[in-house]
Amino acid sequence: MLLLAGETDPDTVVVWALVAAIVVLAVAGAADSVSSIFRQTILQAATPDAMRGRLQGVFVVVVAGGPRLGDVVVGAQASWFGEGAAAVIGGCLCLLVVAALAVTHRRFLAYDGANPTA
Repeated sequence: MLLLAGETDPDTVVVWALVAAIVVLAVAGAADSVSSIFRQTILQAATPDAMRGRLQGVFVVVVAGGPRLGDVVVGAQASWFGEGAAAVIGGCLCLLVVAALAVTHRRFLAYDGANPTA
């Protein structure tokens, strides 16, 4: 499937689309770093002392296993639709899930760092 960046032949690559993809990936990486800081801070601040170790263990499993599960899903999509389409479908699904979570979990959006357990 031909997407904006072109086919697999290097002579047909659309340079501006490749540069845009690199910029978007850099922004996504920076956002992931910031969200990692927020996740860890919320976990440490809002978890009771007796549960902190257990939740930290679950957190490590999710952080280590989540991307691998995503790799399997995108790999399957790539075998069905092609690599470019799999990336676009995965990105769109991610945005839809984030939007659904933002609508259904209003309390998370109202998180107050000064009073994390409220």
